[in-house]
Amino acid sequence: MYGLRLRQSSKEELELSLLQKRLPDEILTQILSKLSAPGLAVAQCVCKQLRALGYTDTLWRPASVEAFWHEFSREVAPVASIHALVRSQYRGSWRSMYLDRPHLRFDGLYVSRNTYIRTGLVEWRVKNPVHLVCYYRYFRFFPDGTLLYRTTPDVPSMVERSMRTIGRGGLADGVARGRYLLKRDNLFTSLPLQNSAGTEIRTRLRLRSTCRGANNRLDVDKIMSYDRGSDSAIPMLDHANGDEEDEEGVRHYKRGLAPYTFVAWDHLHDSILNLPVHKMDFYVAG
Repeated sequence: MYGLRLRQSSKEELELSLLQKRLPDEILTQILSKLSAPGLAVAQCVCKQLRALGYTDTLWRPASVEAFWHEFSREVAPVASIHALVRSQYRGSWRSMYLDRPHLRFDGLYVSRNTYIRTGLVEWRVKNPVHLVCYYRYFRFFPDGTLLYRTTPDVPSMVERSMRTIGRGGLADGVARGRYLLKRDNLFTSLPLQNSAGTEIRTRLRLRSTCRGANNRLDVDKIMSYDRGSDSAIPMLDHANGDEEDEEGVRHYKRGLAPYTFVAWDHLHDSILNLPVHKMDFYVAG
């Protein structure tokens, strides 16, 4: 290619695809409106036409209302509050609000991969001085302020069914239901301890993104347990304001503090988090 002068094709000489020839922008916009926000972002990578149509602001309105509904659900008119926020802080752009304002994702799982060293057995023929133990913590969030949680040694590809579907009999074994509260990038979760009516496990996390709008990391700040009667539990708002520090019966934990990484349903089976410990002894979330 050295020494050759390439002539730039004019706009008229560019051959349009069959999709561009047959479907006008109005119909393509209707098709894009059926996609989720991640699907809309993927569609924008297909061609210039879909990229331009993906900037249509009304396409991002349903995803924004769903993402921030729980944040304003305590108000009298949550939808009106969301509309007022997008006008006052984001110049009326639903797309900017969805990408720039922290929010949880509902199209997959937040996975925390934890490892620790356990002393092994020393026998006559077998000598295993230490074992590297690996276990996972899973969070799945819903727009109504509830969540599903599970701690298990099973890799992400093995927990999809238990975390994705809820049968007639309720939750699968090992899966707990809780609630959460998100205040900007601060996330507070609450889970009842199994087989205990008076103990509650609460976690304080920080939501962040590795790129704009990703919201794909949860850094663990604190894990606490409350040993008290169920009728005297601290409200979630008090927990968010940090009022639990001076309460009696609060116990802090220092294990299992590895960050959570978001994995979408479509990538749950091919995620690097499925690797065993002999191929990946530790995982850096980034």
